[in-house]
Amino acid sequence: MYCMRVSEAYSLGLTQPSLDFVDVELDSDAPLFIDPTALNLLDTEWGGRCRSLIKNFFSAVLEYVKNDQQGEAKRLLSALSEPNETHFGLSRGKPLGRGIGDDLADKMWQALSNSLAVQTGLITDLEDTALMIDGIASDIISDVVTNILREPLLEYTMAMARQFNIPVEEHQTKNVWDMQNKTWTQISMPQIICDGKRLMLTPKAIVRRSISYNAGQYYNKYLLSQLQDEDVRCGLVRVLKNGKIRPPTKRSIKERFMIGENGKINEKEQNRNLTPSRLEVLERYKSETDENPKPILDHIDLANQLDVPVPDWDKLLDDLLAIKPGAKDAKPYEQAIQALFNALFYPWLMYPIPQTRINGGRKIIDITYTNVAQNDFFKWVKDNYPAAYIFVECKNYSTDVGNPELDQLAGRFAPSRGKVGILVSRKILNRDLLRASCRDTAKDDRGYIIPLDDKDLRSLVDAVRKGSEGERLALLRERFNDLVL
Repeated sequence: MYCMRVSEAYSLGLTQPSLDFVDVELDSDAPLFIDPTALNLLDTEWGGRCRSLIKNFFSAVLEYVKNDQQGEAKRLLSALSEPNETHFGLSRGKPLGRGIGDDLADKMWQALSNSLAVQTGLITDLEDTALMIDGIASDIISDVVTNILREPLLEYTMAMARQFNIPVEEHQTKNVWDMQNKTWTQISMPQIICDGKRLMLTPKAIVRRSISYNAGQYYNKYLLSQLQDEDVRCGLVRVLKNGKIRPPTKRSIKERFMIGENGKINEKEQNRNLTPSRLEVLERYKSETDENPKPILDHIDLANQLDVPVPDWDKLLDDLLAIKPGAKDAKPYEQAIQALFNALFYPWLMYPIPQTRINGGRKIIDITYTNVAQNDFFKWVKDNYPAAYIFVECKNYSTDVGNPELDQLAGRFAPSRGKVGILVSRKILNRDLLRASCRDTAKDDRGYIIPLDDKDLRSLVDAVRKGSEGERLALLRERFNDLVL
């Protein structure tokens, strides 16, 4: 049976590759989950606030458990409801949501209250429960996080609603977490109501097929490796036929120490038992995982998970090139640039904000992207220059851009916002002059401006279609190097 997606229900005229949020079906659940570790990629106020909310909530739960205030701990957990608004999870057909609910709230409470892992500080973060507590996995963590982040997710939803003129209604929310008072509350907020049901949009940047914390990976890759090292230090080694010395196999260590009932291994039980005397292993796992969460799902991943199309590069480019130069079509041109760039620069740039107002509203940036890159050009530029945000100015001119346009974009830069931008126009006639002006701007420490025209956009699209993964952004690297070398 065909299910309508958000983009279709509200006639957005865009498909998943050009949308920042997950284009879920409105009558079923998508097999995706919100990964709290992925929030580490968002070096923004919104991302920081989300991380603080999760930390604040779980710290409050742990505090009650440690102080033997079990009723209070269970009350906080029981308030977590089934978050059907995002349409994520493993349900078939109509979204059911799993959430914590009374049964799972009791299970998590029992696990936390009876666990030495809590009393000894082994469990300090919500994600730790996925490593140590039976029955807690991606779906439960995602549902808990959705509840805790309901307010910022609704704010994101409203930003998308404003951008696409999606109608909203003022309603009392479900429970939202109040960090100051450390309690659940309800507030009145504009919300999308679709067929009488609440809809909450979720950024693609924070969803995964499973969360980054994985009990099996921690057990097999970290704890067993540590036990191998300990055996070697004690002289327990394997001697191969050629005389070479190797540590005991992980399989032999499992057989020696870790076979449970019926020959099965409960990895979480072993994690709980083996970690207290090896806390440095847990800290190393958490540090490495937090710094390197699972990568953002690319276009093909999303197409496979959601049954949505991959980018139609011909249409995106043709729609843009069909717009006639001139001030009259400045707005359609900007929208076409955003639709193309959303797909072209994904998964490096996310959360496009059109007509971003800065300096008290006195200045406007055509499109502002958050740089969440984990690799390639945008990661390199973020690591070496102020580039938490990438600014895009769109000039639908029939003539060359010049110093006024460069000065306009440079005037939007700031160390706290970023100093890297893309100036898009229809045709660059005098490239040598524009190149020299951009180099002057960079040398004067007023920012780094990459100029692109229709021909360059075609080259970028061709690189995606024909080139290798590492060559997609080669043109941008070349233009940036031209500014600084």
